[in-house]
Amino acid sequence: MPSLQLTNPGDIKLYILCIMQNVGYPLEYSDINDLSLYDQVISNIDFITAFNDLTESGLVSKDADGLYSVTEQGSFIVSNLRSELNGYIRERSLNSALQYIAFRKGKIKKNVLITPREDGRCDARFTLVKDKDVIMDISLTLDTEYQAKKMAVTFSEKPEVVYARLITLLTGE
Repeated sequence: MPSLQLTNPGDIKLYILCIMQNVGYPLEYSDINDLSLYDQVISNIDFITAFNDLTESGLVSKDADGLYSVTEQGSFIVSNLRSELNGYIRERSLNSALQYIAFRKGKIKKNVLITPREDGRCDARFTLVKDKDVIMDISLTLDTEYQAKKMAVTFSEKPEVVYARLITLLTGE
């Protein structure tokens, strides 16, 4: 089912709150951004505006470690606020949260293969597998092995971010 773009500011805020609540633990700003943009239900500009509003209104708070979570007031809003798109917002936000958790809990396996070439460059292959299904398989020829290893570290540490940003870039968002 193609994603329906949310444009109503209240729906966008509800979507972000639902994602955060579905994950169930504090998140970095970049993770919230990536999760919110994952399904292309909202735009980056709308995310920035809505997230600022959520923090300014006390529905989302930032702890001493710089991590964000839904406040008690925000949880009340999620439980009680209704929208014409309530079911859709809750379904899409749950989908994004579950994808994120799947990456974090190791349910999606990541693999990196770096192969040096005779000309000094190297090939790097980045793969994600979910339940025996390959969901991403990308091969790149890079100028240096250092560049490949640096990419491998980033991919290994945050595969969900790489995956979400790749989807976003390739769809032109």
